[in-house]
Amino acid sequence: SKPYSLDWEESEYGDSDALATLPDGSPLSIMFNKDEDSDSWMVEFYRGNSQEVTGEGDAYKIFATVLEAIKEFISKKDPEFIRFSATKDVEPGQNAQSRSKLYTTMVKRYANSLGYSAEISDQGSTTIYQLSKIY
Repeated sequence: SKPYSLDWEESEYGDSDALATLPDGSPLSIMFNKDEDSDSWMVEFYRGNSQEVTGEGDAYKIFATVLEAIKEFISKKDPEFIRFSATKDVEPGQNAQSRSKLYTTMVKRYANSLGYSAEISDQGSTTIYQLSKIY
């Protein structure tokens, strides 16, 4: 899927946000927050003001947008490490593994082509992903 158009904002603390407006008018915010003690960045994204599985559709285009933001971020900042997580806590009736499986598939598919090796750690209710720059 073709990603949504991104606008970038830089904070006074060095953090970066990629912002898109979805067709329903809600914001998609992809935030890159720098660890003060290392060249490590945490990535998190929100549809509206939520990180929950919304069931509102458009998941492939949203993930294409998040992936595009990560690619652009890597190109701009050349980070040593990128970290993010996938929670398995979901509403009744939702698949607890679906988000983690999607992230794992995406990481395995794209990390190396972006110049990173991937470490995936299952922590029970959360899966932690760390991308480390390949030299």
